[in-house]
Amino acid sequence: MKTSRAVVMLISFLLLFSFPHVISMEKKELRVAIYFSTIKRYARDIEECVNYSWVKGNVEYVIKARIIGKDEVMNGNLSNYDAFIISASGRSYMDAYNPVWRENVKKFIRQGGGYIGICGGANVVSMGFNESIISPNEIFDLSTLKIVNVYVNDQQDEEWQYLWKSNWQYGGVPVKIHILNSSIPIFDGFYGEYRSIRYWGGPGMYDAHLNGSYGNVIPLAVYGEEPSEVAPLHYWRFEHGRWVPLRNITTDIKGQYAVVASFYGNGRLVIFGPHPEANTFFDGHVREFPVRNTRFTWFIYDWVTNNSSVVSYNWWMVRRSIAWVCGLERNEMPYISEIAGYVKEPKYGIYMNGRKVYPAQNAVVIGSFILHAQIIDANNGEIKVDGRKIYEGNGDISIDMNLSPGKHAVYVMAENEHERAWSSIQIYSL
Repeated sequence: MKTSRAVVMLISFLLLFSFPHVISMEKKELRVAIYFSTIKRYARDIEECVNYSWVKGNVEYVIKARIIGKDEVMNGNLSNYDAFIISASGRSYMDAYNPVWRENVKKFIRQGGGYIGICGGANVVSMGFNESIISPNEIFDLSTLKIVNVYVNDQQDEEWQYLWKSNWQYGGVPVKIHILNSSIPIFDGFYGEYRSIRYWGGPGMYDAHLNGSYGNVIPLAVYGEEPSEVAPLHYWRFEHGRWVPLRNITTDIKGQYAVVASFYGNGRLVIFGPHPEANTFFDGHVREFPVRNTRFTWFIYDWVTNNSSVVSYNWWMVRRSIAWVCGLERNEMPYISEIAGYVKEPKYGIYMNGRKVYPAQNAVVIGSFILHAQIIDANNGEIKVDGRKIYEGNGDISIDMNLSPGKHAVYVMAENEHERAWSSIQIYSL
């Protein structure tokens, strides 16, 4: 009896010191609200980017993301979260006219909430556009929250054209940003380097130097290239039976801030002009073409290349921004990695026997299809459909599927020794 008890005590002692994380792992959740725009994909792209957890020391940090709408902001529910993200959302310009919406967002940040703004989400918290010309931006100026002491350079006939003329996700051009040395740990290890990042007409930012109770503006990166030089676009006119370039579209944001950090009351903010949640490209060229081959049309553009990054190439920027605005210290930052569990297709469309026939906000399949997924930068991972594991491994994955009619949940998870990333989508089978 004494011998058995001694063996048990010895095993317990060895377990305690061999696997301390089993006994003493602490868990910290970072609750993140992602603002829903009129296009569901924009919020979902951010959600996929930030579904992530990491371990530092004896602490597991978990980002718990949830997509919210206008009602939650109006009802004061931002207090349920640690950080608030607004990305490529035209809706936020409109919602910000409402004084209750404005005050609830400002109050959330002032009282210690974190904020991340991407593209339009950067414009919304800025001092506005500061333009001397008559422009639709004068209307947007009225909705800016004026809590980050920068003006935005984002003119309708210049930078915005890289949004208006974009051929949906096939547009957006790769622009290099130059990462600056700073006291903010988000870009630790990349100071002085250039990093390719996708651009869809977002702002260049510059100091407003306005007096008031504004926190310091800390530049984190500047545009190292001019979008109109990387991807020349034009205004066109119909002349003598054919379309000819009328004049160039010229941007002027090179050297201006692409990413800044700031403070408002007890809150922290990070705002991006370009889009770290999207993949980017390492070469290629822009292609302009008419939507219809008639004189009653308009021109849009693609970026043409066979050399693109993985979708999660810059996701660490968003994950580390969340950690910083939520108050974590340098030694608690997420890892700089590309880890991701990601569904490529079917997604955002109606599919007939595996072929996408029409874009949509959800994934709708008719007949059989191939599930294309990726488990990136991971030692292992898994795919589940309706809770049943159908794949274990990593890399690029293609699985023939034929689902019964109804709604089905697909979950993809990737993990390594210190990190885990995941995504889930709903597939509607008819």
